[in-house]
Amino acid sequence: MGLLHEIGYANVLHLSDGIAGWRAGGGIIEIGEGSARAAPRVRRPADPRTRWLSAFFDRLAGQSFGALFGIWFGMVVGFGTIFWLLEAAMPGGLVDRGVPVRLDLAGLATSIYFSFVTATSVGFGDVVPAGIVRALAVAESATELLVFGLIVSKLVSGRQEHLTEEIHRIAFEDRLGRVRTNLYVVLSELQTLSNESLLERLSLDRMLQRLESVGMMLAGELRTVHDLLYRTQQVPEEPVLEAILTSLAAGLAEFCALCESLPDGRTQSAALTANSAIIGDLAYEICGECVPREYAPALQLSMDRIRDLANRMRAVAA
Repeated sequence: MGLLHEIGYANVLHLSDGIAGWRAGGGIIEIGEGSARAAPRVRRPADPRTRWLSAFFDRLAGQSFGALFGIWFGMVVGFGTIFWLLEAAMPGGLVDRGVPVRLDLAGLATSIYFSFVTATSVGFGDVVPAGIVRALAVAESATELLVFGLIVSKLVSGRQEHLTEEIHRIAFEDRLGRVRTNLYVVLSELQTLSNESLLERLSLDRMLQRLESVGMMLAGELRTVHDLLYRTQQVPEEPVLEAILTSLAAGLAEFCALCESLPDGRTQSAALTANSAIIGDLAYEICGECVPREYAPALQLSMDRIRDLANRMRAVAA
């Protein structure tokens, strides 16, 4: 936002909630060639007749894999027991190869077997339902296939989550590696500039041009470090973080020393001034908020050094 003020925009505000907050506050948004006030979203109330069913399935889908399998297995055994008990009230509800299922342990096993066949929709045809048991078997098949589908979905989603976490881990480590490499490149370029400046090999204009370029690179790497530490659920290991902060402190020290050694001509470079302010603000936030001292007490020296350098960069940009 400060950069927008510096390049001439006066009516600039920071909206933390983004476009959603602007729309919720009734702000004007552009639609096509004209502009119109955002219309509030109207949500239709849920049908009371299906609300309980939707809530039931949402709660069911939130169960763990083990709980879902237990529910499915319990339903299979429960329906099998019901089929077996119905034989006492309505004999002939289940027929095993032309013979009605009897009310004994063998009949209970047959009823549970039929329930498993029905739940998995295999349908061998050796045990056949009759009468009201047919309707009950259809209800069982539909219900347990739904639960079984949730089990399969849970397995697939678990695998996908594992793969996603692995991808994020690899990408995170790759970004950390690139940050360390780029900070080393920035430090090497700053040291080269410092040596050439001491030997008076560069004119002021040439020095400003190269310093502007390095400043943009350093600001970009600071944004990346800031983003890695603030917006990710994965925190770098302390040795990796120590290497990054050490390289960052060395680069900031070189950059700050070069900026302070410039004559008043540096004020002619708006880009260098803007980048110096950005570098100072980001460096202060990185060591002031997003790297907790209780998390990495061994890094206090590096963090204090970077904070001091950040204040010097702010003074350079002022």
